[in-house]
Amino acid sequence: MRFAVRLLVLPAAALAAAAAPAMDSLANVAAVNGHAAAVHLRATAVRTIDGRRTTITIDQLGTRRLVRRCAEEVCTGSWFDGRTRTAFGLNGVGLPEEDPLTPVRRTFAAIVSYAFAEPAFRAAGGSAVAEGPGRWRVRAVDGETLIAQLDPETSALRRIFDERGATLAGFSDDVRAGGATFALNRRGLFEEPVDAVEAVPGPLEPPDGAPATFTGDPRVTLADAPIPIVPCTLAGRSARCLLDTGATPSAITLPLDEALALEPRGEIEINGFSRFATGFVETGPLVLGAAHFAQLRFAVVPAVPMANFDVVVGTDLLARLHVVIDRAGGFARVEAPDGSASPAGLPVTFAAGVPLIDTVLDGEPARALLDTGDALTVSLGYADYRRWPQWPVVGRTLAAGVAGASDAFFVTIPDVRLGDQSLGPTRAAVNRIQERVHVGIGLWTRCVIDLDLARQRFGCQAR
Repeated sequence: MRFAVRLLVLPAAALAAAAAPAMDSLANVAAVNGHAAAVHLRATAVRTIDGRRTTITIDQLGTRRLVRRCAEEVCTGSWFDGRTRTAFGLNGVGLPEEDPLTPVRRTFAAIVSYAFAEPAFRAAGGSAVAEGPGRWRVRAVDGETLIAQLDPETSALRRIFDERGATLAGFSDDVRAGGATFALNRRGLFEEPVDAVEAVPGPLEPPDGAPATFTGDPRVTLADAPIPIVPCTLAGRSARCLLDTGATPSAITLPLDEALALEPRGEIEINGFSRFATGFVETGPLVLGAAHFAQLRFAVVPAVPMANFDVVVGTDLLARLHVVIDRAGGFARVEAPDGSASPAGLPVTFAAGVPLIDTVLDGEPARALLDTGDALTVSLGYADYRRWPQWPVVGRTLAAGVAGASDAFFVTIPDVRLGDQSLGPTRAAVNRIQERVHVGIGLWTRCVIDLDLARQRFGCQAR
């Protein structure tokens, strides 16, 4: 049962009176602040963002933090477990985010939660060293060193600095919830002001996302198409599913939405060759190979005349699956994630919900979006094309997707490498709108594609 704790803004004198003895030890910091790291706190704020009423919820327990932003039933957010951060969208499936600030975030989370003042933080390998009245040099395991500045009278956190002295965040307007100190006015890196906070019972866990169960034959037949389209069923109706790692969230086309008599709600922005707003629908079950999803949310997108599919299975669902695509054999396998101890293939990271892999184009490294919805082996935008020697144009084409189309031209890249695998001279498309290098499903003419996004691996296995 959830309970709320009435908030009371305490004057500095009252907090100072509670600080006995004066702040001279980490034990005192923890005690005076009500051992905040041990209390499950839930902060909320309501804001108008882009003209829409948005509810922001921040759950914090020690260094673990869950952030949700919900506007008209559409929720996105992030989960930080004290070590790594994952982002989630429409279906609540966490995708590990490539985050260069992770070392900063680890120490920051220990300070803002007051976990740095607890014995468990030092026992786990963290450090906190006094540098003067109310000033502590803190470093989490595998984290950056940061400086915590506490109020000399109340022991409450006031600022976090980096080692160069730059302010990362500031805190004020302290209240108490469940006996723990929490600042309502929080500004800076990773922080924003909130309206209220309460203590809630129970542990803090990440969203469950869209659970999948697995039964039956994992093998499905590939359609005769330049992208991986396979048979599936949605809400008991036969459909054609596109396996698209370049898409998030998953989607259904407007004709299928109308056939299922579903009424879209909410608002989602779809980005591609253009941008447009659409709604989402909730339906199920989705049966795809051996995978069964009971209930899912899908964005609604227009049909693409050049591609005959009804459902886009994007990364928010593919991250629950292990998919092997064999173009030469004419089939794909959709099954439970590989549970073997030694993952094979190239490492995959995620940014903004899509997977990235390391490639080398003509001797220069590039972070490429792994996009099985792209029929080519490699494609890139004009801005990226200009970074290279601007290989000669060898043809013209049209690049198309659910969000529009763009004129493009073909070039031949002298050498493309994926890890230690050389693809040799490779035909690639260049269009003016694309923002990142793509490695597409055109690879399936050279190898069997192995997608294990649940374990962040990608394989291109020679036959």
